[in-house]
Amino acid sequence: MEGYCLQCRKKLFDGAKVPVQLPFNAPAPDNLAEYQQRTKRLSISGVQLKYSLRLEDKELKLVETGGQYIIKPIPPGTLLQHPEIAPENEHLTMQIAEQVFDIKTAGNALVYFNDGIPAYITRRFDVKPDGTKYLQEDMAQLSGRSKHTARRGEDFKYDGTYEEIGALIKQHVAAYPPALEQLFKLVLFNYIFSNGDAHLKNFSLIETVMGDYALSPAYDLMCTLLHIPNENDMALDLYQGCYDSKFYGSYGFFGQHAFRTFADKLGIQTIRVQRLLTQMLSNRTEVIARIENSFLPDEQKRAYIDKYEERLRRLGMTEQMIAAVIDPKHPGVYAPTSKPVVLTFMDRSVVAGFFLGTLPESEKLKQENKYTFVKAGDARQYQKNRADNLITIIDADELVKVQFAEDH
Repeated sequence: MEGYCLQCRKKLFDGAKVPVQLPFNAPAPDNLAEYQQRTKRLSISGVQLKYSLRLEDKELKLVETGGQYIIKPIPPGTLLQHPEIAPENEHLTMQIAEQVFDIKTAGNALVYFNDGIPAYITRRFDVKPDGTKYLQEDMAQLSGRSKHTARRGEDFKYDGTYEEIGALIKQHVAAYPPALEQLFKLVLFNYIFSNGDAHLKNFSLIETVMGDYALSPAYDLMCTLLHIPNENDMALDLYQGCYDSKFYGSYGFFGQHAFRTFADKLGIQTIRVQRLLTQMLSNRTEVIARIENSFLPDEQKRAYIDKYEERLRRLGMTEQMIAAVIDPKHPGVYAPTSKPVVLTFMDRSVVAGFFLGTLPESEKLKQENKYTFVKAGDARQYQKNRADNLITIIDADELVKVQFAEDH
């Protein structure tokens, strides 16, 4: 097994050369009592077991207290499909979040037990260099929810909305605008990568070195749909009434409009929302390269890619994405297209024609991610009389592909 790269060693182990292989075997019936005895103070959440490790003399050891790392072995039992790939799944998803989308994440890697079985390891970001801890509270705690107080009992961590998390950030974080953007990116990321278990306890505020509070690094990111095929798209509602939109009524899932509405409720500026949406929807090539180079088996790589691409289709395109196709050198969706383009929509309908130059109503339409267009069959007539009835309004929320007709 190859050692960790320098960047990974710095983030996980402060540069120390730590073996990829642990000096003990994976949890099994013959050693489970020892695992539980040494880690009885670390709570077990959901299906995945979690154990505490400490780095001593460049070697990771199981500990009961004073842990610096959390290790997640392959989940036991048959509650999940493909439990054997859970470590690789979480590692891949966390890497994509940080390396492709610049989402700050907890330090993490894959590690292997002495018997060669993989596990996911993550560094605890609440532990200070001197071993004491930064104060940290998750959103269930901040909202006063527990199994004793919430209406859903044991499922209390699913009782809330992402909008409510935003309100808690505004209440407790002094510099909340960038924290709200982080929240928006993370919620959108979880949707794009089919993480249906991003509940209240998977978002936390943590004390900084300055003594104030910030949104913690992201943790527990994975494509849960690989393990729970019938899982809900999201663990929490985006906001109250998020299922009442025309788009959701037509398609049965959230589209770009729902996330723009969510961002508006968080108070994020429109221009920032457009940039964030474009960033999150425009890195397909790099994402797929990461998946292809991951430790997942080939069959699961394909499944991961399929689920990712399906979520991209749900979210349509942005002005900048359309512009990048039409005129990469001088982006601007309202730059008239001299050559016909072919548009493909979610309902699989196809339309050919030309985007128009700026019209008086363009700015208002752009706010709704809509654009003026003339179908190829109406183009000659429109050139003659510029009749408004020949203009088609394109809803980019439902647009999945733009290409020039010659490439179609």
